[in-house]
Amino acid sequence: MKFLKFQFLVALFFYGLLSMKALAQEPSISIDLGETDISIERPFTISVVIKNSDSRPVVNFPAIKGFIKKGTVTSVSPAEMNGKTVVSQVITQSYAAIRPGQFRVPPFELIVGETTIQSEEVIITVKPQLTPGDTVRAVAAPPETIAKNDVFLSLSTSKSSVYTGEGFSLKLSFFVAESYPFELTFYELDQQLQQLLKTLRPANCWEENEGITDLSRHTVFFNGKRYAEYRIYQATFFPLNKQSIQIPSVRLNLLQYRPAAKPGGERKKEMVAYATRPLSVSVTPLPVHPLRDQVAVGQYRLIETSLRKNPAVGQSVQYNFRITGEGNIASLPAPVVPDSATFDIFPPGEKTVINRSNGIVSGYKTFSYALIPRQNGNFPLASFFQWIYFDLKQQRYDTLRSAITLRVGGTALPEGDTVQVSLPGSIYTGIEQTDSSQQPVNLQEMLRLLVNILLVGMIVGMMYLFWRK
Repeated sequence: MKFLKFQFLVALFFYGLLSMKALAQEPSISIDLGETDISIERPFTISVVIKNSDSRPVVNFPAIKGFIKKGTVTSVSPAEMNGKTVVSQVITQSYAAIRPGQFRVPPFELIVGETTIQSEEVIITVKPQLTPGDTVRAVAAPPETIAKNDVFLSLSTSKSSVYTGEGFSLKLSFFVAESYPFELTFYELDQQLQQLLKTLRPANCWEENEGITDLSRHTVFFNGKRYAEYRIYQATFFPLNKQSIQIPSVRLNLLQYRPAAKPGGERKKEMVAYATRPLSVSVTPLPVHPLRDQVAVGQYRLIETSLRKNPAVGQSVQYNFRITGEGNIASLPAPVVPDSATFDIFPPGEKTVINRSNGIVSGYKTFSYALIPRQNGNFPLASFFQWIYFDLKQQRYDTLRSAITLRVGGTALPEGDTVQVSLPGSIYTGIEQTDSSQQPVNLQEMLRLLVNILLVGMIVGMMYLFWRK
């Protein structure tokens, strides 16, 4: 009897270990439904979002009445979480509507690996197709010669000549005329794109990728003729030096299906390839200036705030110097602050927000400073905070200067209150109020400690039952 108890406890012990390990590593899976109010040119999408899993599951997406299944796109993105790399995947199935109208999609189940997930019911409203007078883009024909079959791969750039540090957009798109008689399917696009990007990305540039994950269809017009554009890749590049940029030709392979020779026969499948023309972008050095290798290039303006305009000597002042505009936001340098006998100026905390859309990179970078006045008086901050850049619109160097004047007056604070640093995002944030005896709670470490205590208790209990007579 005692031996059976021992076996039961051992089995329970190892089952608990395996269960906790499986629970810790269980992936999170969810369904994301696309927009439900669309025009007939746009696809409806169903996405499966898988977090904490690097396996590639096969997902059988449901058929939707009134829609035809189109391509499936998979994107994989690693991210750091609690010091570990967590892989997230998004598998997207596109559906093309057969006709305008309203379509009901009842709740459905998807099996992903060993997990079953369920969706909610949705109503999809499909509007009639747009006409040339509607909001469909009418664009000029690309430099590539349009093939006789009206199918071509286009690599285009927004500018043929830029300054050092000035951004230009690079776009790779596949165009198919709506009158094209054969069916085309992208073949192993992820693998092909990885090889294409090795060729497309200039080595001497900073890249801001727009992160296209959904191979969506856009209707455009060339010379009054309707085409479907599939945008494969788009990014903005900022040259880091004066070396000209040469982008060679790239090829994309697709599967083409021709109609069967006889009714009910098998369609003919063949591999077809399309290539772009090479491109070049000339890079012009900035005009002569002592700081031309260090300044930012773009169109910017200054937004500044000070949380205290009339501080006393020794009283902390938070000052925010925000540069906003269009350009290489990620690489914007902080203002060069000179040494001063008037203020103690602490290193800034930084916050960056970047927007990438339609070949334009915009946003802002905020530098948050803590200033400690040393003496009374009126002090224009323009003497300390200036930011030189090259203005693309004006084609000249310009300077952003602070317009704030601090009026320092009053009695100096006690020595214990002189440094009150509060910089959002800084390592000094709240340091004077922090109690070093109170350590932050780490839920993961606490859970690990509780599990260890439980395991030790189980082992001790098994040993006690085993040796008890």
